[in-house]
Amino acid sequence: MTEVLLFTQETCGACATQREKNEGIEDAYPDVEFREVDIQIDLETAEEYGVRKTPTTLVYANGERTDEFIGIVGRGELEAAIERADQQSTGLT
Repeated sequence: MTEVLLFTQETCGACATQREKNEGIEDAYPDVEFREVDIQIDLETAEEYGVRKTPTTLVYANGERTDEFIGIVGRGELEAAIERADQQSTGLT
């Protein structure tokens, strides 16, 4: 299973930019679980994942972190990370 977690906060301008870049990506990858975590609301989850800066995007394959992007990540770069994680999670590597 592939997961993408986007850590944001309400007052973060770069987070709004990242959301725009990610728009529609969930439709392109229906088997991937996407989750957004506002670190001001859910600090516990941010601490659990060791996230201190926003935006931070984490990509997981079967519970194992495969990629981490701190700051704004380009759409193509994120899609490549999702595809690598997807291959790893389905055992096609």
